[in-house]
Amino acid sequence: MEEEKPAALLSLKEIRVINLAKRCLTNKEIAEKLKIKVSTVKSHRRNVMKKLGLNGKNEFLKYLVLKMPKM
Repeated sequence: MEEEKPAALLSLKEIRVINLAKRCLTNKEIAEKLKIKVSTVKSHRRNVMKKLGLNGKNEFLKYLVLKMPKM
């Protein structure tokens, strides 16, 4: 993981997606809850990882568990 980057870089939709991901919802469940396509959920997750400098799903999950501020 690169140096820490603030979660303030994230859009509201990206924050909603990662908050639901933090609750262990699948991409499909997140899509249904937010009334968006699964591909859009994946796109938001990919954008979050890029903005925060996370490399791979493991770093994404670690960030969610250990560093994601409550929003």
